[in-house]
Amino acid sequence: MIILNDYLHKFIMACQSAFGHRLLYVGLQGSYLRGEANENSDIDIMVIIDRFSVKDMDTYRDILKGIGYFEKSCGFICGKDEITRWNPLEVCQLIYTTKDIFGTLKDLLPTATRQDEINYVKMSLGNVYHEICHRYIHADREKNIAKFRITCKSLFFLIQNLHYLESGGFVGKKKDLKEQVSKDDCMILELAELHDDFDFDTAISLLFTWCQNAFIRMDELSEGVKMTVEYGTKDDIFSWMELVSSVRWNFPGLETEEKLKDYENTVLRFMSEGRALCVKEEDVVVGVLLFSKKHNMICCLAVAPDFRRHGIASALLSKAIEMLDRTRDISVSTFRENDPKGIAPRRLYKSFGFVEGELIEEFGYPNQQFILSAI
Repeated sequence: MIILNDYLHKFIMACQSAFGHRLLYVGLQGSYLRGEANENSDIDIMVIIDRFSVKDMDTYRDILKGIGYFEKSCGFICGKDEITRWNPLEVCQLIYTTKDIFGTLKDLLPTATRQDEINYVKMSLGNVYHEICHRYIHADREKNIAKFRITCKSLFFLIQNLHYLESGGFVGKKKDLKEQVSKDDCMILELAELHDDFDFDTAISLLFTWCQNAFIRMDELSEGVKMTVEYGTKDDIFSWMELVSSVRWNFPGLETEEKLKDYENTVLRFMSEGRALCVKEEDVVVGVLLFSKKHNMICCLAVAPDFRRHGIASALLSKAIEMLDRTRDISVSTFRENDPKGIAPRRLYKSFGFVEGELIEEFGYPNQQFILSAI
């Protein structure tokens, strides 16, 4: 088995020696990043070089041969000018499936929007749908059966990104993704693992129907909130609390008048100490996040029930992180009573690099703390 840290050290040293200051980025991808590697796994590495040339490709091949395991070397290499002009549809996938080892990938990629990510999933979904329909009609049955599971392997990436759009959390491992998606999505993920004697007619019908429903889900995402994250005023916060009060049964932990009052006091106290971000739909506040630059912390992140699963929490969190001090740890906590297992916040915060901290007592309630380490 390859000792990954030793391999990466040799790899970076060799690349720096060969390319000097033109080496801008090295990142880890694939099964080694996901912690799923075995003795047959490839080593997937992403490399970006300034003023990349064909001669550089020859040099790169020699580096891979020189450090060993050439037959397992894989990944993606390109030039700075090319990656800065890359298709924005693929930016989200690149960011969340690549770990920075040398340099920062996000700084080299073009700006991408939520609509780009929606279009990426639509394109992937369309490709799968076209493939299964075309082959079902034009290929013989045996060939159809033989290639079906290969097609199904690509569904992991499709569902991974669809889940990200709907939940705001990007899940890297297939095992974890199965635990977080719907029963129907989980069944589709398992199609790639079917035994050799699987029932093809049942499986193809299942996938065909799932694709049809997925197109409807994409329509719902496209019709979601046109998100603009902006500073919230006190009037915005009062408007938000009125909404929470009117539908508090959709906010676990705030069902009683006493708990709702505690929440309002917390929001107002934090508003006086910090700042608020909000997302509006036709001037109605549908998502709020409060943060404190003094304490470098995030508090009271919440989205209105009818607007959840549209990436609003993710957009608010991303903006807040940009505005806080990344040379210090950023902390955020969530009422454990709201979500006893911590599944929803854990999924969101981990997708941004937060790790679970300790359980703390705050405002009279047990809270799960999450920490984003300083850089």
